[in-house]
Amino acid sequence: MRFIFFTFLCFALISYGEIKLEEIPRLNTTTALKILSACHQESVDQKVEVAIVIVGIDGRILASSKSEKMDPGLYDFAKFKAETSNFKGVATEDLPARNGRDLEIMDIGSLKVIRGVQGGIPLYYQGHVVGAIGVSGAKPEIDKAIAVKGIEDLKELKAHK
Repeated sequence: MRFIFFTFLCFALISYGEIKLEEIPRLNTTTALKILSACHQESVDQKVEVAIVIVGIDGRILASSKSEKMDPGLYDFAKFKAETSNFKGVATEDLPARNGRDLEIMDIGSLKVIRGVQGGIPLYYQGHVVGAIGVSGAKPEIDKAIAVKGIEDLKELKAHK
């Protein structure tokens, strides 16, 4: 008898119930490529060689570039900046180093969190973090300027500076 009751109840809920799933905003690859292009153009205008990494809400790389003349470690550094900003929801410069120096790198599981350096900026859409930009290879203030320039023309995305 219970089985019949629960079967009927489940059928009624499925047939007449309204399931509402919260839609989570996401950064898509097309937008990430626009950001990458704008960042790259700013790096050309600034006459600097930088690594640029754009990650989505899940921390996966959506778009990236690196000059062939650069040390591969700078690409990793840009990736760590983007992942940190995405994970923490704030710019990497807003996370002060706690080791008494200008820079701190911590391991949190498989994630490397970078604190106290410019160049990592989270991206917000409708009040939610949807990804982040990480730039590395130039002076810290130029890294930040390149990252900010990447979303300057995208009105729907906001940087948390």
